[in-house]
Amino acid sequence: MNKLTAHKILFFISFLLFTKFLFSQEFVDSQQLIEDLIENIAESSDEELDYSSLFEDFNYFINNPLNLNIATEEELEKLHILNDFQVSSILHYIKENGQMLSIYELQLIYGFTPELIQKVLPFVTVSDKKETQKFSLKRAVKYGSNQYFLRLKTVVEDQEGFTPISDSALESVPNSRYLGSRLKIYSRYKYQYKNKIAAGFTSEKDPGEEFFKGSQKNGFDYYSAHLQLSNFGHLKTLVVGDYKLRFGQGLNLWSGMATGKSSYVLDVKRKAQGISKYSSTDENKFMRGAGATVSFKDFNFSTFISKKKIDANLSEKDTLDDEVRSISSFLASGIHATPSQLYDRHAIEENLFGGNLSLNKKDFKIGLTYVKYKYGADLEKTITAYNQFEFTGSENSNLSLDYQFGIRNIYFFGEAARSCNGAIAYINGAVASIAPQMSISIVHRDYARDYQALYGNAFGESSKNINEKGIYVGTEIHPIKNWKVSAYYDTYKFPWIKSGASALSKGVDYLTQVDFRLSRKVQMYWRVKNETKSLNVDEEELLNPSDAKYLVDVSNLHLRYNISYRVLDELQLKNRIELVRFTKGDANSENGYLIYQDIIYHPKALPLNVSFRYGIFDTDSYNARIYAYETDVLYAYSIPAYSTKGIRTYLTLKYSLNKIDFWLRYAQTYYSNKSVIGSGLNEIAGKTKSELTFQLRYKF
Repeated sequence: MNKLTAHKILFFISFLLFTKFLFSQEFVDSQQLIEDLIENIAESSDEELDYSSLFEDFNYFINNPLNLNIATEEELEKLHILNDFQVSSILHYIKENGQMLSIYELQLIYGFTPELIQKVLPFVTVSDKKETQKFSLKRAVKYGSNQYFLRLKTVVEDQEGFTPISDSALESVPNSRYLGSRLKIYSRYKYQYKNKIAAGFTSEKDPGEEFFKGSQKNGFDYYSAHLQLSNFGHLKTLVVGDYKLRFGQGLNLWSGMATGKSSYVLDVKRKAQGISKYSSTDENKFMRGAGATVSFKDFNFSTFISKKKIDANLSEKDTLDDEVRSISSFLASGIHATPSQLYDRHAIEENLFGGNLSLNKKDFKIGLTYVKYKYGADLEKTITAYNQFEFTGSENSNLSLDYQFGIRNIYFFGEAARSCNGAIAYINGAVASIAPQMSISIVHRDYARDYQALYGNAFGESSKNINEKGIYVGTEIHPIKNWKVSAYYDTYKFPWIKSGASALSKGVDYLTQVDFRLSRKVQMYWRVKNETKSLNVDEEELLNPSDAKYLVDVSNLHLRYNISYRVLDELQLKNRIELVRFTKGDANSENGYLIYQDIIYHPKALPLNVSFRYGIFDTDSYNARIYAYETDVLYAYSIPAYSTKGIRTYLTLKYSLNKIDFWLRYAQTYYSNKSVIGSGLNEIAGKTKSELTFQLRYKF
C-alpha cells in the first residue's frame, strides 16, 4: 500500500468519525470574527488606527474563498487567523499527502483544533488544483468585480464649531468656527479581478471641511488612487499611485495597521506583505508614487519611490518666496476645517525611496531593506530632556536585516535595524507548538533611545520603536474539550526618561483569558487584564511644588465576562459585563463598569441584517474608561471609550436589493452627569451626543 493510498484511507476513517461533530457545529459568523479581531487590536492601543485594510482582506476571502490546495504562504498569512506554525503545517501536509479531498481534512493537520477550523471555514475552500488560466484583458473587463461606496455621517446635535457667529466676531477670532458643514462624506470605487488586478480611488471630506467652495474648490479634501498588478510571470507586484510598505518585523518600514498585544497571544510576528495598494483614509501615513516586486526563483527584489505633501506645524516661513524653512512637528489628524489647520495642510514635501532584497527558501527567509527619506524643511523641535534623541533635521535613512526560519515545530523570526545616526534596534522571537494542546510565543526587543525610524511600527509597548527593552511570553492551552486558556506576560523598561516619566521607568502587562464552548450555540469567555507602569506623580499631589517629580506605580485592571448565544438560527444575543479599577500611587482607586446587551437578527425571509446594543456604563473618570467594539457599516468601525456615567445605544441596519446594499446606523450616548459634552469647537450643550450614518454600495 503506497503512502498516498494510506493517507486517503486515513482521511475516510477520520471523516466518518468527525463528520457528526463538525456538522453539529454552527459556523462561526465571519463578521463576528472580524469584530473580535479588531476589538482585540484596539484594546492594546489608544491610537486612532485605520482598520479598513483588515476589513478588506477578510471581505475579499468571504467573497473569494481561498483554495487551500493551491494557497501560498503569503495568501494564508492574509487570513489573519493562522499563526506561522499553522501556515507551515498546512503547506507541509499538502506537500506530503497531496491535495485535500474535503475541507474537513483540516482535522488531520497538526495544530488545527475544532475551534480553529470553525474560524477558518468561512474564508477557505478545497477544490481540484487547476492550471492557471492565461490572463486575458477581455476576461478581466468582463468578469472583474466593481463596487462603489458612498457614506454620509453626521453628529445630530449642534456643536460649537457649527453654530452661527457674526462676521465681525469671526474676523477677530478666525479659528472660532469650522469653515464647512458638519457632514462627513466618504466615496470609494474599487475594481478587482481575481488576484491579478486591483484598482480604485477613495475620497473623503471630514466634518467642518469645505466642499466645492473656499479652500476646497475641487470638492473633497482628500483624494487617493491606485492600480495594482499581481502575479504576472516574474512580476510579483506592481503598484502605481498610493501604496503601503511592510517589510520584516516593522523596525524599518511598516505603514498601515499592525497587531499588538491581545488575547490572540500567539499572533506576535509581523506578517510582511511587501508592497501593496493603499485605499484607506489616513492622509499622511502612506506612500505615493510607484513600487514593484520581481521574483527570480528564490529571490525577490522590491524597489519603491514616493513623493507627496504632508501636514506639519510650521515654525518659519520665508515671507518673500513663501518657502517653508522649518517645522516643529509632523501632524497626522488629516483634518483641515479651520484656517490654522489649513495653514499646516500639505506644508512640506516628503521624498522617499529604497528597496528590499529577500531570499525565500522552504524553511528559511532572509531580507535586507533600505529606505531613505528627505523632507522639504528641517524638523526643529523644542528640545526637552526626554525627546533630545528623537529625529530632527531633514534627512534620515534606515537599513535592516530580517530573518525567519523553522525547525520542526518551532518558528523563529527577528530583525535588526540601524538608523542614519548609528543607533541600533533589534527584535527576536519564536512561536512553538509544544504539543497538540499547547503552544507558546516569545518576543525579545531592544530599541535604543536614539533609534530613529519614522515609518517603524514593530511589536512593543510604545507607539515609537525607541527607548524600550522588553520580554513577552504567551501561551495557548487546550486542556480539555471545548476549553481554551490564553495568557501572556510582558515585562518592559525604558532605559531613558520619557514623556510622563521623568526618571527611568518600567512596567508589567499580563492577560489571562479562558474560553468555553458550552454547546454549538453558546460560547463564553472570562478575561483578566492588568497593566502596571511607572509614571510621574501629579504636580498637585507633591508636598513641595519645588521638588523634582518622582514616579509612582499606575495600575489598570480589567475584568470581563462575555457570552454569545444563538436563540434561533436567525437570532443571536451577546452580553458583556466589564469592571475596571485604575489606581495611581496611594490615591484612591477610580472604578467603573460597563454592561451591555447585543441583539443580532438575520431574518431568513428578508435580505435584512439588524444589530442593536443597549449599554449602561459608570466610571469615576476618563482614566477608568472602557473600550468596546460596535457593529458599524461595512469598512467603517466604531470603538468608543465609555467613561463617566450614562447609556449607550445603537441600531445598525443593512438591507440588500439586487446589486445595491443599504446601511443605516443611529448611535446615541446619554450622559446622566453632564450638561456639556466635549470641549472647544466640538462642544455640545446638553446630555446627548448622537451620530447618524448612511451608506450605499452598488455592485456591478
